[in-house]
Amino acid sequence: HLYESQKLWKHVSMVAFAEHYVLYDSENISTSFDTFQKQKALQLTKEPIFSGVVLRDWETCDLNGIEGKLSAFKQKEVDYVRLECNLGTMDDIGEATQLVNNEVIRSRFCRLTEVAKACQMQGMVPVILLQVPWRDVGVSIDYFEQAVKCFAVSLKKKAVERQKVLFETRPPIGMSARDEKSLTGTERIELGLRIGRKMFEIIDNAFEEDSIAGFCVAGGSTKGECPTAMEDDTQNAVRQGMRQCARTQWGYDLCFWEMGAKLMLQPKVGRLWRNAQSGRDAAREL
Repeated sequence: HLYESQKLWKHVSMVAFAEHYVLYDSENISTSFDTFQKQKALQLTKEPIFSGVVLRDWETCDLNGIEGKLSAFKQKEVDYVRLECNLGTMDDIGEATQLVNNEVIRSRFCRLTEVAKACQMQGMVPVILLQVPWRDVGVSIDYFEQAVKCFAVSLKKKAVERQKVLFETRPPIGMSARDEKSLTGTERIELGLRIGRKMFEIIDNAFEEDSIAGFCVAGGSTKGECPTAMEDDTQNAVRQGMRQCARTQWGYDLCFWEMGAKLMLQPKVGRLWRNAQSGRDAAREL
């Protein structure tokens, strides 16, 4: 099984499972999660790995139902809960200021942070994916800034321990995937560094005296006829830009990397991995 490979844990420290892998005891369903948990118990203290669950119905399920699921996750020794909140496109939201002023959007932030607090009450870390327009020319940075401000305020109102929150979003790159790809490598690196530094500045200002535990750069989707995924060098530069600032201001690197399981677990990628033939970006090329 992939999760029994020691090679994997040199590169991976967190794996999030869909709910059914954790909640249902069918052997066909639970094998992956159980194998991971056994490996987690064997890991050295200095190289821990963490199991998570993607909680998808946090907006529609009542709080009692949510707390019931969180209790079940805790019994399975889950470490973190991933909450995904997609606020939509520019057409859905309106102007960026609506992220702060619109009552419906504010209520979604309130619900999101209420569930995040419930995760912490059960001893699990909330990992929050917040999606706003990010490739829209000239305005993406405004949506990012307003979303982060509203998110930070809502966390404070719900008394969420912000130092025990992981935050994830797509960088407000402000250009199409085609235009990004057409840049030279040097231009993409310069763009990524600039965006990463600006993102850290916005996060630092929004959270004021507090710092969050970590940030994950979501790189976009590789699916469909028009993939939105960022180029690897741009994405890496965003991370480096954030890390440079965080190391100076907060004393730690802050920013980490996420890879979709649909890419990582393709059979052909697995064979390349097993035979030590996988090269840079092998998964995306496949």
